[in-house]
Amino acid sequence: MHRVMCIVFVLFSLLSLSTVGQTNGELTIEKAVSLAVQNNPELKTLRYEIDALKAAKLQSGLMPNPEFEVEAENILGSKDFNGFDNSEITAVLSQDILLAGKISKRVKVAETNISLAEWDYETKRIEIITDIRKAFQQALAVQLLIEKNEELIKVSKEFVVNLQKRVDAGKISPAEVSRAKIILNSLRIDLNRLKSEYENYKSELLSLIYQPDLTIDELIGELEYPVDVPSYDSLLNQLTNNPKLKRYESEYDKQTAIVNLEESKAVPDLTISVGFKRLNDAKANTFLVGASIPLLIFDRNQGAIQEAKIRVDQKQREYFSVKNRLTLQLNVLYKRLNTLIETAAQLNSESIPEAEDAFQIIKEGNLVGRFAIIDVLDAERTLFELQNQYLNIIGQIHSTQIEIEGLIAKEIN
Repeated sequence: MHRVMCIVFVLFSLLSLSTVGQTNGELTIEKAVSLAVQNNPELKTLRYEIDALKAAKLQSGLMPNPEFEVEAENILGSKDFNGFDNSEITAVLSQDILLAGKISKRVKVAETNISLAEWDYETKRIEIITDIRKAFQQALAVQLLIEKNEELIKVSKEFVVNLQKRVDAGKISPAEVSRAKIILNSLRIDLNRLKSEYENYKSELLSLIYQPDLTIDELIGELEYPVDVPSYDSLLNQLTNNPKLKRYESEYDKQTAIVNLEESKAVPDLTISVGFKRLNDAKANTFLVGASIPLLIFDRNQGAIQEAKIRVDQKQREYFSVKNRLTLQLNVLYKRLNTLIETAAQLNSESIPEAEDAFQIIKEGNLVGRFAIIDVLDAERTLFELQNQYLNIIGQIHSTQIEIEGLIAKEIN
């Protein structure tokens, strides 16, 4: 289990490294992940739980303390026994001997508790990494959309200025400028909406990294188009890396260890004792040796043994239930990813190039009177809408890919 955890840690370590040389106000995905993991209070709580269980393991490996007993007989009575002259004083040292390997089996249960806590920690860590990466990519996509729309507004403003010059020269109707301004105002409204979304995403990022006072002026990163997507069967095979499933391996080990421990309790423990007795009336000393063992006539721990065995079967059923649920999630995400990739490919190879050609043709045709101003504006807006749609799709591709990587506990590419 520890070897697997090391593998998972290495696979995600690059995402957990803080960046150096990062200017104030800029945030990279690596830095965001590092801060989120470092500052998350739930992770700190889970780390305390691991430390507490390690202390519990130490306690489980300790033997019972010996017992010392002193007894005085025939004292403070009547006649010859009114003092200590005829008394008998006994000192006995007893020790419980735990048989059937109870101590080692208790330690094994404690070790599996630690293992479970470590998988709980790893599950939460990967969940945090997945959430912060998704939030960062969503914010980055909106940031790029803002840049694209600001570029469109700049071009549109220049276009309005040129139209006004043509109106002043008496070449076109003032209505053309009014139409262009209406479109420009619509673009400004869209830009304000995007900026509001961007602020919301930045607030979400700050809440995930637990630094609400941090100033984020710009997110540093790119929305790269995914080149290769592994086959579904390949991803399905890697689903076993999911810490929720790995946790059930430790859960099964724990329940098996509990069965062994409960079965060992059916073996009675031995108590041995040695002692010394002083017979004052005879002025003599004697020694005592004894042993005792419970008679398992009624309670042979049979109920606890049966319960432990049922728990083993229960955890096996839970494992398959969780695996089926994760498999369904992977299937849905994989189909969504392929659909998004196909859509992005169509936009990139067909729709956007065709819109660029159409815009160029209409723009040039307008100069010779073949197309109206409104046609140029529509073609320009269509082109930018397709480019915005492409950026949106790429952002969704990255979010879906990140969710898949969270399921298989490793990066796809």
